[in-house]
Amino acid sequence: MEGFDGSDYLSGWGSSMIAVQMALKAAIELNVFNIIANAGPNAQLSSSLRPCKDGTTIKQERTYGLTPKSCSLVTDNVEVSSTPAVNFCTERVVVESFYMLKYAVLEADCHPFHKAHGVNVFEYLSKDPRLSREFNEGMTINSKIVLDMVLKAYRGGFEETKEIMDVGGSIGTSVVKLVSVYPHIRGINFDLPHVIADAPEQPGVTHVAGDMFESLPNAETILLKFVLHDWGDDGCKKVLRNCWKALPENGKVIVVEYAIPQVLGNDPPSLNATVSDLYMMILNTGGKERTLAEFEHLAKAAGFAQTKVFPIAHGIHVIEFLKSC
Repeated sequence: MEGFDGSDYLSGWGSSMIAVQMALKAAIELNVFNIIANAGPNAQLSSSLRPCKDGTTIKQERTYGLTPKSCSLVTDNVEVSSTPAVNFCTERVVVESFYMLKYAVLEADCHPFHKAHGVNVFEYLSKDPRLSREFNEGMTINSKIVLDMVLKAYRGGFEETKEIMDVGGSIGTSVVKLVSVYPHIRGINFDLPHVIADAPEQPGVTHVAGDMFESLPNAETILLKFVLHDWGDDGCKKVLRNCWKALPENGKVIVVEYAIPQVLGNDPPSLNATVSDLYMMILNTGGKERTLAEFEHLAKAAGFAQTKVFPIAHGIHVIEFLKSC
């Protein structure tokens, strides 16, 4: 076949992708990353799971140490770890959904997670407390990382805000952070009842349980961080119309999402958006990543008068939906 050589076969398609993720899962379950980290700087681990200092081998066994990337999988005594995200993405219920991916093409309105398990992912989480906690832990870590980037790049975006409601805010990590940086802001964390049940009480933050598809409490500013990508266009319009109703005349929605580049390339923004797009298609009913033009279309369809775009990093954007010009 023209254009094919052995390096193509050896370097990629199918030879390592799932193997790497499952190896990481096993290493996490064996506590490998914490064992090495707790053994001290430059510690190495032998294949018999015995730590040794400074690369010294034990009976000539191969040893392993932490790299800057694998340090993100340490969970002991750290604020941020990628472990919850790896654990969730390698859960059996998630992997089984990927077996249904072809039916998203073969069958109209087929959603792989629903086909595999009979309910959408949020219904499933509401009935599985362990998986729900794992999912919320991953969302908490993601919120910390993304919000730090937003606060650095979206300068002045919150300075005049007096009240903000984080819709789909999980256990409140983002709004708690915002209130800590801007103490003058009154924070509201809004999510489903089974999520709010696990949300810890925090000063300056009120937790409210409800369904964003039904109605929303009134608020001056609404934050939608990685919410719209979970839903198809009709679902997004319904949520945004409820946001519009809940806002005062000069209110706004602050959307934080990946934006698919107009031209895809071999770069972090393209990779992050397309991989996330695949997971949205697998897990959610109609979920997908969107271009900036598609976000603007959703805003106009819901009644918003204007949009403003603020690129952040790694393909993430802040997009303001203004109720009036």
